[in-house]
Parts: sequence; structure tokens; C-alpha cells
Amino acid sequence: MNEPERAHGTPTRSLAAGFTLLELMIVCGVLAVLFGLAVGFLGKTDPTLVADSILAGELRAAQWTARAEGLPTEVLVTPGPDGLAATVQSRLLEPIASFHFEPNEPVLDASLRGALAGRDVEQGRFGHGRANVEGQTAPVLRWVSPPSVIDLSQGFALRLDLRLDARGSCTLLRWGGIVELRLDADSKPEARLKLTGGTEAASNVATLKSRLALPLRQWCTLDVACDGRECWLAVDGRELGRSVADGQPQQDDRDTLDVALGDDPVPGTVDEVRVFAYSFGPVQRLPKELQPDRPYRIEFDARGEPVGSTAVKLLLPEERP
Repeated sequence: MNEPERAHGTPTRSLAAGFTLLELMIVCGVLAVLFGLAVGFLGKTDPTLVADSILAGELRAAQWTARAEGLPTEVLVTPGPDGLAATVQSRLLEPIASFHFEPNEPVLDASLRGALAGRDVEQGRFGHGRANVEGQTAPVLRWVSPPSVIDLSQGFALRLDLRLDARGSCTLLRWGGIVELRLDADSKPEARLKLTGGTEAASNVATLKSRLALPLRQWCTLDVACDGRECWLAVDGRELGRSVADGQPQQDDRDTLDVALGDDPVPGTVDEVRVFAYSFGPVQRLPKELQPDRPYRIEFDARGEPVGSTAVKLLLPEERP
């Protein structure tokens, strides 16, 4: 029996605008340092200017991340208890792995290496793609991904590029007991997620089903994601379904990500598979003189546009009730 081929996961991929995620992260880091220096100087003058600088930096980081990846992000502003400083924290997306299916692609970390099966398709969307082979039960990609490799406690997003040649039910991917993504006989996506640690009234299973079918004989990008409150499906940035998902994805030490299962084959070709984890950035503290009048959750949609108002009202001690 031949040794399985290897797919190599890399933590970033090039953006259409010409920047990589690594470059954006470096820019955000430099901006954070500059904002920190600005806070030091502004702290000698006006606490309102300090707070405005901190808020602007966190909002910009969340907005840039949403635009770069086409996935929603948010910023949390929390009043400080018992006279402590209020905090600002961005909830961002951390790129974990990207599987390109290119021959002999180098890998930066052994934990980002996946096993390939199926058939190599030279004319994929971005290079080589992968397709199931009749009679072969192995998935076209298998990646061992226990909690020690990836922490999904704050949520996740999975993205794959797909070209369907025919209608028919199939299993696009199965990630341990975390999520299963299928197409029905009409090529309408449906997903099932298992959750843990939610509220007492919450269900430990969330389901999604699209009323729209995926296109035939053209490439599309399919997302399935969960942020600890909701889960959703989207194709080419267009949302297909959304559901309540209260809790954390149910991870296990034996988790593997299996794409295009051979015993339920995909009638088409899969190209890049990308894995993201939601995570919180460092906590930023506002000047103690200022407190928000209430907690704020400032959300950005998949295009980086604010959802609702982004104005945060900060109160001086004499203005508080």
C-alpha cells in the first residue's frame, strides 16, 4: 500500500489586495505600539484623547480583520468594577492553517501537515485541487487537529473552495464531533454542530440548512462558522443560514478534519481549505477617569462594515449617576 501523500498547511495566504495576513498582523502590531506611545504622551494631557486613541485602534484592528478574511469580528467595551479601569478588547480571527494541495509544498510546523488521498486536479481554482476517486473510502484531506493543536473555545471558521460538476448528496467535511457539513440531493448546504458549556436552557446541537443550492460548474467559496453565540453558512460572502449556537465547539483529543469523504464522495473538485479560530486580543485599559455608561459590543460584518451604531459614551466622575 502506497504511503499517503501529504498536504501542507501554511498559516497565511495572499490577499487579493496584495497583502498577506502576516503583513496585516505586523501592521496591527506596529500600530498597537504607536498607540501605546501616544497613550503615554496623551496621558499627561487629556484622558479623553487617550480613550479615543485606544478605541480607534481596537476598532480598526477588528475592521481590518473582517475585511481581510470576509468574516465578522467585534470589539467589547466593559465598565470597570469597583473603581477599576474600563477595558477594551477586540475579538479577532487567528489563521490556523491553509491547505493548498500544491505538490511538495513546504510546511512550517509538523502539526500543519495533512494526509492526502483521491486524485490530483492540476487545474484547480488557485493551482492544484483535489477530487474523490471512485471506490476509495479515504477523504481527500485528513488533518489531525486535537485541542493541543487548535483551541476553538472562542469559536471557529472553516472555508473551502468548491466546484461542483453535478447535483447529488455528499459529505463536504466532518471535523470530529465539532461539525459536519453536507450537501443534499439538490446541492443545498446543511451543517450540524455540537456544543458544550452553554447556558442551561441551550441545546448542545445547532443545525443550519440553506434554501439555496450551490452553483454548478463554477467555483464558489463556502464558509461554516461559529462564534459562541451563533453559527452561520455563507457562500461567496452571501449568508445562506444562521442559527443560535450557545456554547463552545465540542473538541476531543481524537479530532480529525476530514474533507470530501470517500465513502460519501463530492461530485466535483475541492481546492484550498482554510481554518480559523476566533480569539481575543490583549486587553486595553481606558483611563480610570472615564467609564462607559454601559457595556458595548461593537460588531463588524463580513465586509468590515459596522453593524449598528459604534458610538461609545464615556462619562467623567461628575457625570455618572
